Amino acid sequence: MDFDALGWRRIVPNLATALTLVLGLGTIEAARFGDFDLGVRFVLLAILADGLDGVLARRLGLASQFGGHLDSLADLVTFGVAPGIIFAAAHPEAPGPVRVIVMAVLAISGAWRLARFQTEPQGRDFVGLPITVAGPLFALAVAGFQPAGELHGILWALILSALMVSRVPYVRFNSGRIGQIAYAMAAICIVALVIDARFAIIAAQIVLVVYVFGGLLYGLGFDAMGGRPVTGGGRRE
Repeated sequence: MDFDALGWRRIVPNLATALTLVLGLGTIEAARFGDFDLGVRFVLLAILADGLDGVLARRLGLASQFGGHLDSLADLVTFGVAPGIIFAAAHPEAPGPVRVIVMAVLAISGAWRLARFQTEPQGRDFVGLPITVAGPLFALAVAGFQPAGELHGILWALILSALMVSRVPYVRFNSGRIGQIAYAMAAICIVALVIDARFAIIAAQIVLVVYVFGGLLYGLGFDAMGGRPVTGGGRRE
């Protein structure tokens, strides 16, 4: 790597992306040993790390296709694969094919959503539910403060996967006034995870549920009223 005067700046956003991936691997390892509480905490921290890389890239003027693709790969592992593994580990009583299908549905839908995000031009809204919301909400649903049973977990997987591959418009939460609110909530979440992790997990689950189903009503409302054209795309969610 060429470490010129800007060399250190080039790797800073990618280090944040790498942290997202590391947290995803930590989630998988925690699930493997049955520590679902720790796994959920890692997923929540990964949301924050994923938002941080985009902020750093924009602030340093270093947004790039390389960073975008690296971000997508990290997101697929952390938010597309790890939550499915949490489900499989939390429900060993489920038939093997069922566990594999749930993991595959989430991973394939997440990969589809990320590929579309990288290849379509950027619009005002997200197109389809971002994987950075779907994956964490699924993890919280199956291992949060009120864990879903096997059948309810499957239903969560199907609903969230369908929303990821859909073209329902979802309001962007990483820019403008909404972005400022989201960053403030992220800071509060970090403090809450340190002071009272259970409160942070409950609050995060409520916020994500409101975003998912409130956004669905928003999207369907715009579609019913003729709405505005929406396109996906961008380099970092």
